Amino acid sequence: MKKILLSAIICFIAIMNCNYVEAKEYTKGNFLYEYKMQKEGVWITRITPLSSKGIATLKIPKRLGGRKVVKLGGIVEDGDNETDLFGVRIPEEVSQYHPVNIYKRVLKIKTIRIPSTVKIITENCFMFVPDGKNINIPKGVVENVLYFTNIKWNKLTISPKNKKYKIVDGCLLSKDGKIFYDMVKKRKKLIIPKEVRQISSIAKYDGVKTIVIPKGVNQIDEFALSSQKAVTVKISKENKRYVVKDGSVYSKVTGRLVTGYVKNGVLKVPNQVKSIGKNGCLGPQPRTIIIPESVTNIFSLLYMTEEDKLTCVCKGKTPPKLNGECFGWVKNLILYVPKNCKSKYQEQWKFSPNVKVTIIEQG
Repeated sequence: MKKILLSAIICFIAIMNCNYVEAKEYTKGNFLYEYKMQKEGVWITRITPLSSKGIATLKIPKRLGGRKVVKLGGIVEDGDNETDLFGVRIPEEVSQYHPVNIYKRVLKIKTIRIPSTVKIITENCFMFVPDGKNINIPKGVVENVLYFTNIKWNKLTISPKNKKYKIVDGCLLSKDGKIFYDMVKKRKKLIIPKEVRQISSIAKYDGVKTIVIPKGVNQIDEFALSSQKAVTVKISKENKRYVVKDGSVYSKVTGRLVTGYVKNGVLKVPNQVKSIGKNGCLGPQPRTIIIPESVTNIFSLLYMTEEDKLTCVCKGKTPPKLNGECFGWVKNLILYVPKNCKSKYQEQWKFSPNVKVTIIEQG
């Protein structure tokens, strides 16, 4: 019995060691690979360019130590100080890429070739990789693919055998082409592919000046279509659900404001809109929001901007219903309301005691 128990303990330790063995190293060309042996195969935790020359193409090996490479990505060492696959990070105390010499070498890499054996890519794998490179996504990688869109690649390809994603005209789409996730390369004019039916909220439109939405889109997620700078949105006249008014986009079916156009710090909500608050913003965060009489519902007014001070010009004599209220970024709220309506707004709109609220009646 004791021998059986001892054997079981030895087997258990062996299995554990299989997953937690210390990192090994392998050098090929001008790259040093650090990796760990796991039960499923090899996990490459770091790739270090050893020179600034001869590194234009990084061809990651299929096998190391006699086993298949199945995972790529840096290890989280202390929670807030993540490193990417090349060991690059941004220390809080310096707020710049570190180590500088490694980052400069990574800049010289033009193409990254990921082997078909890879099935897992960590969230932080390419976190600090500069834009403009060529890369591929193998057929087995279906998790954390959306983190690829944090970088604008020169060319990103996905294996046609990948079961979850595909690339069409520089756009990352679901395999069936119905969901638009994001762009994967820089462009000034983004034309959403005609097969798309849903626009995800994860997309970032940095550098885009115009977005063209086809007639088939019937779902734009909450908080979608946001950009740091003003963007012009054009929607097919044949689209049955969404329309553009004064630069903003809203749903003709539900009256929901989808994204608000901000000009000179002002978001003027179109008169046809019934609901605001879960919308994106086309441009900088608004300092003033003009709310028409048609609006009957507001979700988290204090979260509609990241500014400390917000001015709201409310046109309705009946205060819209507030949902999800109390806290937010706004600490100083100025409300302009119709004449003889101050008491109604005071009664129905309740905020955190930390928010200074000033209500002014307009004649």
